[in-house]
Amino acid sequence: MIKLTRKSGNSFELDGATVLRIRKTRAYADPVLGNTLINASQEFIVMEEASAVAASVEIELPTLHAFTQPYGAPVWVDARSAAGPMPVAPNADGMNSAFDVGGKRQYVRETHQQVRDVIQAARGDVQPIPDDTFWSQSVEAIKNFLGDVEDWDPDRGVVDPAPST
Repeated sequence: MIKLTRKSGNSFELDGATVLRIRKTRAYADPVLGNTLINASQEFIVMEEASAVAASVEIELPTLHAFTQPYGAPVWVDARSAAGPMPVAPNADGMNSAFDVGGKRQYVRETHQQVRDVIQAARGDVQPIPDDTFWSQSVEAIKNFLGDVEDWDPDRGVVDPAPST
């Protein structure tokens, strides 16, 4: 169990093995600010720094892996719970690949091969590496394919105009 602190100052314990995703909070996107957003059995916002939370979780969850979000910040994900790589639109700013975790899509700067290698090493749900022929399909087929999965960060390309300190 990992001991963490809510913004209120109250401590609680979290089973690190239940964590799906960890990232630093962003002032414009996270309404109840702390320093770190943890997606597990529910969403937690805590005062500890994201890298410290990730280091603690990794002791209990060795398949936790650091990826890079499209705007350059790290996001830690349980690669064992991930399915990917998933296709991204060509020339997507900062997005080279994606994967699904917890029923939502996470876009990252890593290549499809890097994403595949990490998920495979963690014994996650490895998908074939997408190629350019995917995008030659009809727009409707793409909408159907991508429409079923919600993005973790729908504003994934936006840099926090007022980063929290």
